[in-house]
Amino acid sequence: MIVVFMLRALMMVLLFYVIVRDDMLITAKNIYDVLASKALLSQEFDMKDLCAAIKILGMEIHRDRGSRKLWLSQRGYVEKVLDRFGMNKAKLVSTPLANHFKLSIEQCPKTDREVEDMAKVLYASAVGCLMYAMVCTRPDLVHVVSRVCKYTSKSGRHHWEAVKWIFTYLKGIVGHGVVFSSQQNDSLVVGYVDSDYAGDLDDRRSTTGYVFTLGGGPICWKSTV
Repeated sequence: MIVVFMLRALMMVLLFYVIVRDDMLITAKNIYDVLASKALLSQEFDMKDLCAAIKILGMEIHRDRGSRKLWLSQRGYVEKVLDRFGMNKAKLVSTPLANHFKLSIEQCPKTDREVEDMAKVLYASAVGCLMYAMVCTRPDLVHVVSRVCKYTSKSGRHHWEAVKWIFTYLKGIVGHGVVFSSQQNDSLVVGYVDSDYAGDLDDRRSTTGYVFTLGGGPICWKSTV
């Protein structure tokens, strides 16, 4: 569970507190306000100050204060996932999913042998791992992950090949993520929305996707039928 608190103190000082279980991030425009806040909290609670955050929830935080940029990525997490599913030596591909993957319910197991074969595959676990990367730092996966998620309860061999393709795509760009920059001089939230027409092969429904950006980086994204 993630909880976000906002404190507006005297002299228009604005602080944000992000609490995840027993971890907390504090952010403010001025470092001295953060330090003062830590001092006040430590008077009431037992706290361990880890200084500037470099990682939380599997997300790695990188800063370039000279160019005023901040990156979020999940290199370590993605590498562990690739190793878990035996995809760390796969041949690289350049797209999240190839055009020849026409996923549909027609590719779900139809015989007992096919059902037994797919029961040995950790399809749901693999999709869950991809989903976590997609939700945190990988908007480039949002459409393809939404497609393979559809067949989690009854996946077939073709669906599994699509999941493995996504893994091989990730292997080539394990350190990619999202970047924010104050050089963008853009404090406005900008949104982009698009959709296809009846592109779903199962029920001919349309797929809609959107992404919203702030400071040149994506902050919210989704793809849904």
